[in-house]
Amino acid sequence: MPVTIALAQIQSETADKCANIDRFVEHMARAASNGADLVIFPELALTGYGCGDKFFDVAEEVPGPSTQRLVEEARRLDLHVICGMPERGLPGIVYNSAVLIGPEGHLGTWRKHTLPGHATDTSGPGTFPDRRFFRAGARSPVFDTSIDRIDMMVCYDVFFPEIARLLTVKGADLLVVISGSPSFERPIFETLVQARAMENASWVAYCNMAGTEAAISYWGGSRVIGPGNCETRVPGQPIVCQAPYNEEALVCATVDYALTQRFRPLFPVLRDLRADMCRQIEEVVLATMD
Repeated sequence: MPVTIALAQIQSETADKCANIDRFVEHMARAASNGADLVIFPELALTGYGCGDKFFDVAEEVPGPSTQRLVEEARRLDLHVICGMPERGLPGIVYNSAVLIGPEGHLGTWRKHTLPGHATDTSGPGTFPDRRFFRAGARSPVFDTSIDRIDMMVCYDVFFPEIARLLTVKGADLLVVISGSPSFERPIFETLVQARAMENASWVAYCNMAGTEAAISYWGGSRVIGPGNCETRVPGQPIVCQAPYNEEALVCATVDYALTQRFRPLFPVLRDLRADMCRQIEEVVLATMD
């Protein structure tokens, strides 16, 4: 069954959950009017990325007040929603999470697995603060919904092909990636998102922040990528929609998961997957941790 996906690349107001939720609701209504079944918001869209120590104040439990409001809107509009937010765990513990909400309520949470703590832009504010504020997640679930089997990855997670491959072999129909990727990372993320679609012959929906928040510029460029072209047998095609660079936008695309079933026999990356290589990677990594 075809599914229509909306990507809402927004510019969040730092630490202002009420303003950002209002923006969510506005985009959800627009997405619903365009026939969307699922609307996706960026990483930490509920609070923005520049909260600093305020992350410990603005984080919420899931389910919680903000997710409950999204549930009410999702029910009213008959929508599924994915958005990024700081999630409160045990006292003093916060996760950088993606939450999945449907008309029936909260359906699942992905806690960002890989937390950057490095500087990549020596000419500006390029140090990522995740390790200062967040604990890494460890579970890798795929969520069954009435529209598809969905996974969620958050930003730096997409650098690790093992995560996307695991979710694919678990049966995800759609690989969802949300990010707060600054402008200097644009060539990196455009390559990685395309690669995750190509190497798994899978649909990928990518939603990034846009505009400027806390003196950091975000490049937008959200997109939906197909598993491959059956005529040319080239994976990672087509790009069925792409948002503009740098500015807020809402774009929609209709995906047909039947294309996955048609394309994978032509480009059988999952058939050719070597389980022994996965075991060797595990052995080497574990050995380096001793």
